Amino acid sequence: MDKPFEALLAQAKAENKVIFIDAFTTWCGPCKVMSAKVFPRPEVGAVYNERFINAKIDMEKGEGPALATRYNVNAYPTYLFVDGNGDIVHKGLGQIPVPEFLKLAEAAFGDNNLGALNKRYDAGERSAEFMQTYAGILTDVNEAEKAATVADEYLASLDNWNDPAVLSLLIANPGELGGKRMKYLLDNSETAMESVGESNFMMMVQQAFFSTTAKRVDTRSFPEIEDMTETYDAFAGDFKDRLTKHYTMIKAERMGDTDAYLPAAIAYFSAYGSDNATELNSAAWSVFESSEDPAQLKEALKWAKQSVAIEAQYPNMDTLAWLYQKTGDKKMAKETALKAIELAKESGQDYEDTAKILEME
Repeated sequence: MDKPFEALLAQAKAENKVIFIDAFTTWCGPCKVMSAKVFPRPEVGAVYNERFINAKIDMEKGEGPALATRYNVNAYPTYLFVDGNGDIVHKGLGQIPVPEFLKLAEAAFGDNNLGALNKRYDAGERSAEFMQTYAGILTDVNEAEKAATVADEYLASLDNWNDPAVLSLLIANPGELGGKRMKYLLDNSETAMESVGESNFMMMVQQAFFSTTAKRVDTRSFPEIEDMTETYDAFAGDFKDRLTKHYTMIKAERMGDTDAYLPAAIAYFSAYGSDNATELNSAAWSVFESSEDPAQLKEALKWAKQSVAIEAQYPNMDTLAWLYQKTGDKKMAKETALKAIELAKESGQDYEDTAKILEME
């Protein structure tokens, strides 16, 4: 709908409806996917056209920048639900499949929509259940500053932070390096990893160290290992070695430096492993594609087996089959390829490449 924002507000008031705004940019890939694959679906149109006044607004043109500032839009796509007074009712974020996008519409009408929670907080409600719910939703919709404020207030009321829900909140809002929240997470890293998963914990904590270091050395790229080491020395304590090995691997992967990535991945996973099937599968496939070293391939085969043991899916079963093939175990390669093909059929995925293993001598 191509209307000025004030006209949308007037219509919302007149019709007693909420405005749904797809806040997008022209360069945003997930925005394009949503426009092509989700918004046109009949079931989506039936719900959103009935319940909302729908609008698409480019956040970099016309009224967009002012609205982005007003509603704290800093990631795309963001979905804004706004009432006729211009007050936020609810928010959503990112590329969302159809079922979840329909649930977002339900949430906008629910008792725990963002607008309702804002009003309850402003009215002074501070029960533990409410504060946990409120901080979690603020985190989900990328209201980082408000989420941190609410999280701090909520956590200050607790004597014990080891509850899984509290640890999840801490991981999502780790705070500044050297602060109470981050120090607690690092001092209780094993408990935190058991609660939220090793991979999630490592990425969230690593992001805090990365942001601090990048700001200190004034770079938007990946800081040098030596610069990260200075930050680890200052704040990481006994967790320094794991963070250093992890960052060395992540940096090499993101920079496309295969020669550095392979030994770094082997060093990290050999020392610490992973509980994340996707992470293990990605590392195993990288070695399969890039290495002819028998020792590296042996490690990758182990990771692929671990990935399948955690959660068997077509991608990791396919990786395992190809690694068996490359390491010379033709019998296991064919048996595993058949399992991968069955998983592909169940999930509707293309298995043409996997089937080639069955034709190999």
